[in-house]
Amino acid sequence: MNQWVKKSIALANSHGYLDRLSEIYPVALSFEERLTAEEERVVRMAFQKGNKKNLISALLNLERFPLDDPYVGFLKHDRRAIERNPKTIHRIGKRLFDMGLENLLAGANRVKSPSRQFGQSFRRWAAKKLGYPVLTPQKFLDCDEIAVLDGADAALKRFAKEHLGYRDQKGLDLVARVRGTFVIGETKFVSTSGGTQDKSFRETIVFVKKKQGNKVHRIAVLDGVVWIAGTRKKKLKSQNLYESVSGLKNGQVALSSLLLKSYLESLKNK
Repeated sequence: MNQWVKKSIALANSHGYLDRLSEIYPVALSFEERLTAEEERVVRMAFQKGNKKNLISALLNLERFPLDDPYVGFLKHDRRAIERNPKTIHRIGKRLFDMGLENLLAGANRVKSPSRQFGQSFRRWAAKKLGYPVLTPQKFLDCDEIAVLDGADAALKRFAKEHLGYRDQKGLDLVARVRGTFVIGETKFVSTSGGTQDKSFRETIVFVKKKQGNKVHRIAVLDGVVWIAGTRKKKLKSQNLYESVSGLKNGQVALSSLLLKSYLESLKNK
């Protein structure tokens, strides 16, 4: 087990870990209405008429579909698929009518899951709180101290492809430099095990295991249940995540965001 994994496990099991983390990944509770009066009128009318196709069509126009279903994304991209797939429309439509109109409207008014906004939260925190200059690409290339590259994930990926030999397709959450060494990173806050969070976590582990070159370091900035081990009496579902991250070799850096500044400082003399 490498030193940054050990430090992260100890940190996650120490007093105030989640309290400190909330400064990086704040969760804003919002119950603000998202539907306009006209959108709600159209949905109510479709529901009252009992037509599954019309109801689904009306809901696909909204920012949030009121229930999670893996086939909804396809229907959003190709509305003609509604006519081609009667069994799927019947299944989804039945679930919607079973919800009842008020629950359906409440589902459509849901705010976006906080964890889906955490990449932006991390970049804002890194820019404001790490204490390093946040620079445009040209100034970043000219800097000879510790600095953070300004930009969203697509801009960071573009810079890494042009200047650092990055070949992956995923966007990046962090590009930093420590004198002549560059650091590229992905961040994940894993709130539970299973489903898409497991898949996203494993993609991050694959990312950090790839070789990038002597002067470019890949890191995984991880927080949440990945640092919690099970016990003999009760093995947590997150145990497989813990085992994956604790099995990383020296040089395969995964660490809590709370240790990021310490990690960057450690590169000064390398």
